[in-house]
Amino acid sequence: MSLDTALIGHWDSSPFDYGVMEASELEFLDDGRGTGTLTNTLGEDVTEFTWHCPEPGVLEVRDEYGGVERVRYAVTPAAPVHATDPVPAVRFEPSLFFAREYARICAASV
Repeated sequence: MSLDTALIGHWDSSPFDYGVMEASELEFLDDGRGTGTLTNTLGEDVTEFTWHCPEPGVLEVRDEYGGVERVRYAVTPAAPVHATDPVPAVRFEPSLFFAREYARICAASV
């Protein structure tokens, strides 16, 4: 099982979702586990998952319900909404946990 260490850590879509009523967060742990959280005015929905990278630039996520999603990704600096300086970011195609772009909040999970 191959893991891309560039993904490990905590990611938040809110810097790129300014003005919307929901945001997503992803947590990729170095043991191949993680969580996806969707937060909106009704509360939070947290989904546990396992993850690996079957090939460079491809992420496969298997959620706790058995669903499997495979997306392409790129880790590259990007400027959030209303910002001039880029931040470490990851972009998924198609979107993952209801967001396409996430900013790195923390590089390592503790």
